[in-house]
Amino acid sequence: MKSFFQILLITIMVVVSFFFYKKYFAQNEVEKLISTEIDKDINLKNNDNLINNDNLINNDNLINKFKYEVKLVDNGRFEIKAESSKVETTNDGENISMNDVGAIFIDEINREIKIRSNKANFNTTSNNINFFGEIEVKYLNNLILANKLDFNYKNNNIKIHENIFYKGSYGSVQADNIEINLTTRNLRIFMNSQNDKIKIISNR
Repeated sequence: MKSFFQILLITIMVVVSFFFYKKYFAQNEVEKLISTEIDKDINLKNNDNLINNDNLINNDNLINKFKYEVKLVDNGRFEIKAESSKVETTNDGENISMNDVGAIFIDEINREIKIRSNKANFNTTSNNINFFGEIEVKYLNNLILANKLDFNYKNNNIKIHENIFYKGSYGSVQADNIEINLTTRNLRIFMNSQNDKIKIISNR
């Protein structure tokens, strides 16, 4: 009889201990697990945001999938992207040298000027950009090919020069320089020397 009560008492203690563990210790473990998973999820979301921003700088100051947007003085905006870039510190501030570059200027009524080039240098202090290499500019029904293009943020204008070929609705033009005022959208074509003439081939 005494042995029976001892076994019964041990059984009751085991059962009570089991429910006590389930109620407190197991619940704490679950809470810890849930908390850990939430932290992991938050970290992953934060990492996704960094990846979406694309401007990830490594120890060599290299940036993959660079993207930058600037508001213009006439309520327009400017966006530039590059497949790869490198940040360099100069006397004028930070300069970003870019490869395989695409850029777009959009004015307040959503007119676009699209630019593609092999390379570009972007000064983050002045917001000035120098494109070079094989440059292609698309504006309305106009196509401009050249080797150099300079964007001046303060003056809000684009200067295209060196080996220019311009093709529009009315024909093609070969000249030394083309300037586009991003505020007025006026286009000016001119030569370096007044003695040289602009070559025009008309479709009409």
